[in-house]
Amino acid sequence: IDTLNISRQIATVEATTVWGLLRGLETFSQLIYIDQQNYVVINDSVTIVDSPRFQHRGIMLDCARHFLPVSIIKKNLDVMTYNKLNVFHWHLVDDQSFPFQSTTFPNLSRTGAFTPDHVYTPADVSDVIEHARLRGIRVIPEIDTPGHTYSWRKAMPELITVCWADGKPYQAIYGTQGEMEIFNPIEPRV
Repeated sequence: IDTLNISRQIATVEATTVWGLLRGLETFSQLIYIDQQNYVVINDSVTIVDSPRFQHRGIMLDCARHFLPVSIIKKNLDVMTYNKLNVFHWHLVDDQSFPFQSTTFPNLSRTGAFTPDHVYTPADVSDVIEHARLRGIRVIPEIDTPGHTYSWRKAMPELITVCWADGKPYQAIYGTQGEMEIFNPIEPRV
């Protein structure tokens, strides 16, 4: 439980963790404003005792289906901070694209990204993670497997297996992608 006390003369934040202090300062910043003469105006004296109802408070951005530039992802992280969210689930890879630029398997993004410009380099990923960390947000980057791997097929077709139904390759309802999107469990490289 964190406490914020504001009076006309002084403001104090008491917290048991650095993250509680960060959230308390965020609350404090939302209780003051700058008027037209550039004076800081504080609302009346107030005491707020606060703690999160849930430990996991987050959002998921699906950048595999809709590429977002790093600058937009960072703006989302800033908004998460204002709202005291602490988990960013980053859906990086799915059937539609492989925008993560792997140093070990560079062909995955070369052939699987929407365009050569729609990729996240390891430096981009590190930058997003650091931006989030400084705001008390944990990043969970997700590479969706063993299903949802259609974007891998051009770079590593030997890893993918055809899904069968009724004696023929399965046709997914959303187009041709679903027929070949699962890792082949008998392939030694999987």
